Amino acid sequence: MSLHTIVPSRYPYERPIEEDLGSWWVLHVKPNCEKLVATYLMHRDISFYLPLYNRKERVGYFQRIRTTEVPIFRGYLCFALEREQHNLLYDTKKLVRIIKVTDQERFVQELQSVDKALRSDQNLTLRPGLVPGARVMILSGPLQGAEGVVVRRRRETQLAVSVTMFNQSVLVKLDPLTKIELLS
Repeated sequence: MSLHTIVPSRYPYERPIEEDLGSWWVLHVKPNCEKLVATYLMHRDISFYLPLYNRKERVGYFQRIRTTEVPIFRGYLCFALEREQHNLLYDTKKLVRIIKVTDQERFVQELQSVDKALRSDQNLTLRPGLVPGARVMILSGPLQGAEGVVVRRRRETQLAVSVTMFNQSVLVKLDPLTKIELLS
């Protein structure tokens, strides 16, 4: 298995996340093995979702900017497979445990919102824990249809998309002209 294989965020490519509703599970994998396990799943034609973002950091004496593609939810990988076929996963030697997703509809909705945040090409901020507040739905702009909590900091407004399963939130900057609807 080559370490230089390009790993997509979603496999099969361009397949909607909601198409696998009812069969989502979460793989807890060993540290820094998310892409390796994703490649393993891809070669076995197993549907998965691994949200990746470009992390920028300054390195070296001249403070050059290095961009690396890393998973948003470190140590976790979402996959869709029937329970009877989980034996296909055990020969990878990189997984820690398989976690059952009890609320499939909410999980899929949260993953779709994270995917829209990633596709918006805005700078993302990762935050541990869930962001409290009233839930809203975005009605316009690149995040249209995404759900989350509006967070105001200094002079900018952000949308916090929380994923309950991972107890983490993704914050993405909102345009001031974005239309928002309060959810009950």
